[in-house]
Amino acid sequence: MKPKMFVKAAAKLKNILLLAIVLGVFLATKNVPFLLLGAAGYIYFIMQTLRDPEFVKDFNKEMQVEGIQDLNEECNRLYQNVFKRLPGGMRDRIRNVYKEKQALVSYYVQTNSDPLKQRIVEQALNLVIVYLKLMYNYNIRIREINSINARKFIDRINANKKKQEFLTNPRAVADLQRAVELDEKILERINIEKSELETISSKLDYIESAILMFKHQIVSNTDTDPVVGDIDNVINEAIALDNVLTSHRNERLRL
Repeated sequence: MKPKMFVKAAAKLKNILLLAIVLGVFLATKNVPFLLLGAAGYIYFIMQTLRDPEFVKDFNKEMQVEGIQDLNEECNRLYQNVFKRLPGGMRDRIRNVYKEKQALVSYYVQTNSDPLKQRIVEQALNLVIVYLKLMYNYNIRIREINSINARKFIDRINANKKKQEFLTNPRAVADLQRAVELDEKILERINIEKSELETISSKLDYIESAILMFKHQIVSNTDTDPVVGDIDNVINEAIALDNVLTSHRNERLRL
């Protein structure tokens, strides 16, 4: 049982009235057995409330609404934090996504009686949060990769290969070969990361389109049954890509 649910049941009007009556009689009579009996009755009424399907339904709905409010607040905080750390073009992109999020939340406030749409709005907010985190980490990593001068590694590899042609000392040849292999590994890592960043860039484009689509489906009252699964898939993919970026930031190239 959730503590919050128990507190909510204990605070139901009929249960509070019973408690007030028990305490009132006790204060007037100082009758301890009556107090104990009244306390047992109060607990019994709380347990009955907790088993009431209508109460459970209302509580779950209230928790879902509260959860959406919390997600929306988290989304707002994250947007403000990320927005000031991005360059102009990226700011425009996340501003457009944020506007769609605001429109979706505004619509939800008016029509929060549909459980399926509540679920879709909840997941759409999760998607916006993941999008903002992914955009932030993408911006950091793309700047880091673009600051690397890959040409210097290519030139060094070519220069060392030419040197090998004129060397006769086997140890010197082996040392140069190791240097070439190290530079080639660095270039390979750079190319892999550039490819990953291209994938992430495309995923960001897709998420932006997906958020527009989800909002349209909800607002236009079209079939929303498959939408939740679609959002879950996009969220999982975006989280996986964000984890890739985070791992690269933790093991960034020292070049």
